[in-house]
Amino acid sequence: MSRQQKKRIVLVEDDPDIRDIFLIVLEKDYQIVALEDGARILQRNIGAPDLFVLDKNILGINGLDLCQFIKRSEKYSNVPVLMLSASPDILELAQEAGADGAVTKPFSIDTLCDVISTHIHR
Repeated sequence: MSRQQKKRIVLVEDDPDIRDIFLIVLEKDYQIVALEDGARILQRNIGAPDLFVLDKNILGINGLDLCQFIKRSEKYSNVPVLMLSASPDILELAQEAGADGAVTKPFSIDTLCDVISTHIHR
């Protein structure tokens, strides 16, 4: 019996502690590609994952602008995007940028897992 391949999540987060949380919590169920910035995505130098998780405030390009780039890109446009931010208006900003959802920092691990599961399995 062949083992089902893990769904792949590309996380763009410049905070190493949050990247570590993702790896610790989600690595068992998902393949995580953790990036500090969006350069590889902007260069289309990464395969389309099953889900993008983008921090709003990252080095180089704003996460909301990166979300808009993803949603307009032929290569990535069908991939769901979740935004992360401590911004109180992130839900509205994420929606305006075309994101499929948002998680407000600080977040609980359960909330994070639920939101990811909902969007990656749709």
